[in-house]
Amino acid sequence: FCLWWVGLGIASSVGLGTGLHTFVLYLGPHIAKVTMATNACNYVPEPLPSRWTLNHFKQCAEFSGVPTVPISEIYKAVLLEAFLWGFGTAIGELPPYFVARAASLAGKKHEELEEIFDEEKMSTAKDLPFMDKMKLLFYKTLKKNAFLAVTLCASIPNPLFDLAGLTCGHYLVPFGVFFGATFIGKSIVKVSIQ
Repeated sequence: FCLWWVGLGIASSVGLGTGLHTFVLYLGPHIAKVTMATNACNYVPEPLPSRWTLNHFKQCAEFSGVPTVPISEIYKAVLLEAFLWGFGTAIGELPPYFVARAASLAGKKHEELEEIFDEEKMSTAKDLPFMDKMKLLFYKTLKKNAFLAVTLCASIPNPLFDLAGLTCGHYLVPFGVFFGATFIGKSIVKVSIQ
């Protein structure tokens, strides 16, 4: 059960080689299934044979009317699966970090990162494109508070999060800071939003 959801999270971060997101294929439908069963019964029904090998839900008495189950009950019913999936997505973000860190420690310069984060060049340029402004803002925030910058980037659905991993690895942000912020952003904040 745990390996399934963590593995799906890892596969989602690496994109299954195509950019395909396992939230859309697995976690989202699971949440929808629990929500529909809860609305049909007006309570969270028992998963059969168990939560760990869910095939279907225990039949409930016919309910007609407006469901009154608070969203917090549904949230609690899917929290473990969502947390494990988010933990997997945090693990899946590690390869770009380690590759950039190894290159930086070997003394190699990443030309694209150096050009993007050349503060003098960027700060003197007048009409910067929006993405360059965002990259510069991220870099400045990263220099002041890496944990906050990475947590914020990881807390939103962000297809450019690999850039955060590359940047943190390149500038030798400690592993604990990068992974801790990624873990909190992805497995706690982002999955709660989703």
